[in-house]
Amino acid sequence: MDLQRKALFISFDAVALSGITVEATKIAVRLREQGITSFLDIGYDIKIDKGNFGRPYSENEINSLKHHFTLVRHDEIRQVEGYNPAFLQYIHDVLINHSQTLDAAAEKTLLQQTEKMAQAVANALCAKWQALDINYLIIENGTLPDNIIFTRALYLAIAQYGAAKQLGRFVLWRDHDLMWNSESTSSRYGSAPWPHAVRPQPSPHITYVTLNQALASQLAAWCEHQVEIEVMRNTYPFDPSHPRKDLRRQFGLLAQDKVIARTTRIIPAKRLDRDIHLLHALNSELIAQHQPQRVYLMVAGDPLEDSVHYHALKELISRFQLERYVIFFGALNHDFMERNPQATTIQDLYHACDVVSFLTAWDYDSYGNPIGEAISHQRCYIATRYEYYHEVYGQYGFEGELMAISASHDGLPDADFIQRVSALLQDDARRDAIATRNYQKGKSLLSDHIFRQIFNV
Repeated sequence: MDLQRKALFISFDAVALSGITVEATKIAVRLREQGITSFLDIGYDIKIDKGNFGRPYSENEINSLKHHFTLVRHDEIRQVEGYNPAFLQYIHDVLINHSQTLDAAAEKTLLQQTEKMAQAVANALCAKWQALDINYLIIENGTLPDNIIFTRALYLAIAQYGAAKQLGRFVLWRDHDLMWNSESTSSRYGSAPWPHAVRPQPSPHITYVTLNQALASQLAAWCEHQVEIEVMRNTYPFDPSHPRKDLRRQFGLLAQDKVIARTTRIIPAKRLDRDIHLLHALNSELIAQHQPQRVYLMVAGDPLEDSVHYHALKELISRFQLERYVIFFGALNHDFMERNPQATTIQDLYHACDVVSFLTAWDYDSYGNPIGEAISHQRCYIATRYEYYHEVYGQYGFEGELMAISASHDGLPDADFIQRVSALLQDDARRDAIATRNYQKGKSLLSDHIFRQIFNV
């Protein structure tokens, strides 16, 4: 008999390298310390807007995650009659964002069809979990209504599997993003009260968590307080001992040159165009003042995730003649995810930089990992005052130069912000003092030891 305990992560993100994957890996590391093997379904057959439905995992995806996860797929769900991208998009358009409308009778028929399909999907899920002999489930972003059939199927399968195996609380259901804070200005998820989105349900098997108290309170209210929502913050290792590559020397930077690090996905919502405009303004000022130093932008992120956007950024860089000062590293792992000692990691970028940038859009991020990572690496950060900045960082007294934005004013850096960033880059002593204060606050609030033993391990 196989006595090895096993955990299965199911992501609704459908991105191999993202903040959600990083946070899942942190849990997998902790579980491995307790002898628990982790599996991961990235979600290509769940969230369809990435265009990866049915696409096999690439060798690069498998290799980048293999030290922490065995990648798996719930392949049988694709055999469920009607479960295909066209139908999943149709029910999303009709039932969630209401870009298509039906009369009441037709809508009722559609809902009955989704419920029948959800049961078939649930049966396939249970069969997979049984085959893998799963002990624990971690559901990442399961409430966001990208695929209400799969979400409904999860609840059915959890109840069925939990009862059959006589399990207690074996599921961690973690919502990183919710309808009211994820792309809210784009109406991707329609508007409140989302009557056909699947609300968290009371269950003897599920522990529900969100990333911050505001999301927890909103989610509990949406569920009419039928379930308890706990808060489990993202956490960061505060460990300075790892040897680092000297990227500044590798790229021929002068001692007085400054580096801004950008470690986000290369997609429109992350607004890397802001960093390019900022870089242009900063270097133009240095040139006008006949200063020898320059500011560089080091970017970690997969350029192929949105190749159209990446090429638009490259064109902007070319227009500003910044090719020399913008360095794209491609997708990089964190130290704890990388096993090749020769590989450059995100931590190498943080080591090389003077500030970390997170100039994200107003309504895209509910946490903001690069800020927490800057804090844990004793680096200053610059950021937009995005919707959840105050909830996650601002209220605790963390310090950074902030660009004012709102839902209606989400544009480019203004002169005031540019000058504040310029002053911060020029004042080494001030940066060191801010980074030290943030680090001391962060050790008590954000450090890895806070991780609660949800699974009694």
